Amino acid sequence: MAKKMEKMRVDLEVITDQHKKFKLMADTNANELKVVDIRETSSMMEAQIIIGRTAEREKLLASLSESVTGEMTILPIYGIGGLGKTTLAKMIYNSNQFKEYSQVWVYVSQTFDLKKIGNSVISQLSEKESQYTGAQMIQSSLSKLLADKKILIVLDDLWEDMESHLDNLKAMLRVGKGSKVVVIVTTRDEHIAKKMSTIEPHKLAPLTDDMCWSIIKQKSDFESRDDNKELEQIGMEIAMKCKGCKIVKDDLIHQWVSLGFVEPPDVFSSWLLGERYIRQLLGLSFLQNSKSPSWRCDCTDGLCGTPVSGKSSGGL
Repeated sequence: MAKKMEKMRVDLEVITDQHKKFKLMADTNANELKVVDIRETSSMMEAQIIIGRTAEREKLLASLSESVTGEMTILPIYGIGGLGKTTLAKMIYNSNQFKEYSQVWVYVSQTFDLKKIGNSVISQLSEKESQYTGAQMIQSSLSKLLADKKILIVLDDLWEDMESHLDNLKAMLRVGKGSKVVVIVTTRDEHIAKKMSTIEPHKLAPLTDDMCWSIIKQKSDFESRDDNKELEQIGMEIAMKCKGCKIVKDDLIHQWVSLGFVEPPDVFSSWLLGERYIRQLLGLSFLQNSKSPSWRCDCTDGLCGTPVSGKSSGGL
């Protein structure tokens, strides 16, 4: 991994040098290009068996049933990318519990656009294309559409962490007089989840090894293979790795510093800045704290496995 990272750094330096040498200029018509976000989601459920989230769906539906008392209830679902946050939101969205609700699904993405979100809600509730450019027009339209109604809104893939923007988002969805609005938010960021929530956010845990093995078998059509007995042990070992390989935090920071990825300003040392990056990655659910600590040994070859004074090295 260290060699790959070093090669990447060298490649980036070559690209930068070429940019300067050939005096490359930014395309002035770049704003006219339309970029399609391949991560965009919808409420449609695939016609296949969902493994491992049924119990959580029932738990969250029960929690929402007890909590939907005020004008707006917000339940965030957060966790590492790829765990199934969007799938769990779809399971709630398509449940019988909300069949009497008007329903809205908004894919937010990393580019936060409050007007785009508002127009998407208006379009889906009114069944007419909405392209309001002014915030006041959006608010007025939402006030009419949300008033005295039961509405379920899913905000999928929320990345915006600026508190004022999140407050404006909540205020925009709270304008319906006499309405009962339930909002499901999916995000990787625990900070966002806590800022948005009106009830306890739900942290999505990784699937068990058995569940991961079941998914692998389903996706690979394992049971129909002639060699499934020979491959079963290999498949189970792969399933056990789905939760991630452990990383020693101190070693990771040392690699960043040695490869020049951490270039601190005057107010921080390299180590303090590395620690700060770790905290940010933990907050984004890119890394997680390891449940079982990793240990450093005090022998010269690093092979004995004896902990140093019983201190954890900070596993991730």
